[in-house]
Amino acid sequence: MKGLKKIFLGVMMLLMGTLAFGAEMDLSKLSLKDVNGMNYSFGKTGKATYVKFWASWCPICLSGLEDIDNLSKEKKDFEIVTIVSPGLAGEKKTEDFKKWYKSLGYKNIKVLLDEKGEASKMLNVRVYPTSAIVAADGKVQKVIPGHLEKAGIEKLFSSKMNDMMKEDKMMNNVKMKDEKMMNDKGMKNTMMKDDKMMNDKHMMKEDKMSMEKKTIM
Repeated sequence: MKGLKKIFLGVMMLLMGTLAFGAEMDLSKLSLKDVNGMNYSFGKTGKATYVKFWASWCPICLSGLEDIDNLSKEKKDFEIVTIVSPGLAGEKKTEDFKKWYKSLGYKNIKVLLDEKGEASKMLNVRVYPTSAIVAADGKVQKVIPGHLEKAGIEKLFSSKMNDMMKEDKMMNNVKMKDEKMMNDKGMKNTMMKDDKMMNDKHMMKEDKMSMEKKTIM
C-alpha cells in the first residue's frame, strides 16, 4: 500500500507543474543546504553546472548514481550537483533521507535538499530523473527529462556547448548595453526637450517685457 502511494504521488508530479517551461529560470536566486548542512548557491564558482533531480524511490535514478559519483570525483570544467525534495512527491522526510543516503556509501556526490520544492517548481520538473544545464551565472540553459549516461552528460559540456553558453552570455551583455544606451538616449532627449522648453519660455518672457516697454513709451 505504501509503495502504491509513492507511485501515485510520482504520477501526480508528472501531471502537475506550477511554471510553464520557457519562463525565466535563474537558480542564482536560490540557496539550498546539502546533506551535510552546508549552504550552496548557484553561480558562485564561475563554472557551468550539471544538475540532476532525483528521488530515492526512483530505480532509474539510483542506477545512475554511480556515474554521478565517478564524474564528481574527476576534475572537470563544470560542477555537478544533485537535488532531492525531502517530504515532497513521495520522498522520505529530511532526516530519514539523510540516514538512508549515508548508507549508500557515495563519497563524492553533492546532494542538495530542496525541502520546499523551489528548484523543481522553477524548472517545472515533472519526471525523475531530470537533468538541467546551468550557466556560470546561475541561469538555466537547458532542461532534459529522463536518464543520461555518463558519456551523455560529458557531451553536454563539450567545447561546442560551452561556446554556445558563452555566446548566450555575450548576447545578454550586448542586450544590456543596448538597453542602457536606449535609456541614456531617452534621458538625453528628455533633457534637450526640457532645455528647449525653458529657452522658449525665457524668450516668450523677454518678448512680453519688450512689448510692454514699447507700449509705455
